[in-house]
Amino acid sequence: MIAPVWFTPRIGPYLRGELDKRAYHRLFRPAGDLAGMKRAWLLATARTVDVHEGRPTPGMAAHGRPLVVRFFNALADNEKKSFDQVVGYEALLRERLEAMTRPRFRPQPHAGPFIAIHVRAGDFSAADDAAILGGRNNVRLPVDWYADRLRALRAAIGETVPAVLFSDGRDEELRPILAEPGVRRIRGRQSVTDLLDIGRGSAVISSGSGFSLWGAFLGGAPRLCHPAQMIVRAYSDSAMEVESAFGGSLPEPFVDRVRARIAAGIC
Repeated sequence: MIAPVWFTPRIGPYLRGELDKRAYHRLFRPAGDLAGMKRAWLLATARTVDVHEGRPTPGMAAHGRPLVVRFFNALADNEKKSFDQVVGYEALLRERLEAMTRPRFRPQPHAGPFIAIHVRAGDFSAADDAAILGGRNNVRLPVDWYADRLRALRAAIGETVPAVLFSDGRDEELRPILAEPGVRRIRGRQSVTDLLDIGRGSAVISSGSGFSLWGAFLGGAPRLCHPAQMIVRAYSDSAMEVESAFGGSLPEPFVDRVRARIAAGIC
């Protein structure tokens, strides 16, 4: 692999007052990938082939010359189109992401199994129920829904599993969740730390954002979504992710997957 150039000055996070300044050069390292002068020399001298879909073919062979194959992910164009390319590779992707993340930014194991709750707030605008149920993504979901689904999941499991709240919202916005027993909030960490940590949950109560999607997927965690907010399926096993409305019951196959994570002691 050829390492990206992580150092890119970013003004936006400072102008918006974001906690995460997106200084990726502080977070990541090459981890065995080509970097520095070797990277520069290879890109200057090797033959380059672009692959927009699928995989390289034998006809792309460089006949003795170094060959650089550039893959183009369609994520910027259509997340639903591109995610199929990574389904089934969650363990590999997590391994590679952890390897390139500097050790001090990797999350530490928890004391025991927990339910992860991710509430995206800071850069998301509020939306009415009609817009949310119509499938509009990247908007704030009702905070009461997260609290209600936490209660429903605990009731279905049959025990008050501890919950960990990941959010960029203010405490007063998150009060319905924080008022639930056994909920603690994670604060002041880099986004990659939270991303890796979310997937250690026995289940993820998900926001309607790609961050929740990727956090659950990288850890192989069952994902509980608001109606019309799943974005895309991350698993071939449909019982691993469900949409559930306020006040509704949870499908038993989904609850079974959560129980299995708890029994395995994943945390």
